Amino acid sequence: MGSVRARGGCLCGAVRYEVRGPLRDVVLCHCSHCRRTHGHVAAYAACAREDLAVEDPAALRWYADGDRERGFCPACGASLFWRAAGRSRVSIAAGTLDPPSGLRTVAQIFTGSRGDYYELPAEGERFAGALPEGFGATGG
Repeated sequence: MGSVRARGGCLCGAVRYEVRGPLRDVVLCHCSHCRRTHGHVAAYAACAREDLAVEDPAALRWYADGDRERGFCPACGASLFWRAAGRSRVSIAAGTLDPPSGLRTVAQIFTGSRGDYYELPAEGERFAGALPEGFGATGG
């Protein structure tokens, strides 16, 4: 692992993490799973799995959600990560990153599944489905 690129954590501070490598800019996800997990659109950065270091892995819980797992804090309920088997990246809820993140929103995915109560934000490229393979500097 390299030097610390970013730090973050949950609302109560029980789960803290560091990213020690490149961090992909933010992608907004409008799928129903992300909206139910976050209460609205989800905003995710991403890094290589080996570049994410959770200070106390025992403080983090994982929930199986179909073909992926969602990492959360059992104390405050904050949603922090999602990962999928066979995927070299872990997605990080952008709102859990300590400022300044230096990131920007570059894309929106599953725009065809957006909630009926809001309009799509203007920023980023839009995709009706998943992020295309290899999108962004560190992949999707």
